[in-house]
Amino acid sequence: MPPGTKAARDLLLKDPARLTETDRESLHRFLRERIEAAKAADTATSWEQQLTQVFDYTKWHQFIVKVDRGSGDGFQELTKKLHGALSGGEKAIALHLPLFAAVAAHYQTTPCAPRMIMLDEVFVGVDTANRGQIFALLSALDLDLVLTSDHEWCTYAELSGIGIHQIISGDGQDAVTTARFTWNGEELLPV
Repeated sequence: MPPGTKAARDLLLKDPARLTETDRESLHRFLRERIEAAKAADTATSWEQQLTQVFDYTKWHQFIVKVDRGSGDGFQELTKKLHGALSGGEKAIALHLPLFAAVAAHYQTTPCAPRMIMLDEVFVGVDTANRGQIFALLSALDLDLVLTSDHEWCTYAELSGIGIHQIISGDGQDAVTTARFTWNGEELLPV
């Protein structure tokens, strides 16, 4: 890795609001040196490609996802081989949970912003017990969830409340309307 990479990485992992002016100058110097090195190497055809090379964090930082399937083997790195051996529900969980954690961490930098996450056909193949646990995690991460599904009503004790809009279309009619419900953590109520 280029000199100063570890220090720059550590600064990038800090809350941006807590960076000192010296920290910012150090990051600026590190990135400027990377840009100058990319220009000197002349491996890109445009300045956009040079910046893409410089800011490609996968060259100096990686995320490793580990899973514990409860088999007694402890945590194992999620490789393509292990992912292929998982059930459909396990695959969905193994891919969603790190993304939820990353989104929640990103939102921590702006505490007053909406913490929106949108999911389409949420958690297909995940059993009911695990879905409840995932919704509990989303709630604990304080994420504002908007989802679409033809089967999911989110009526889990782990959720203290959720608004539900069911889209209703008539038989052969062009008209579409909605029916609204709320889940209060204990029962589903029409609104």
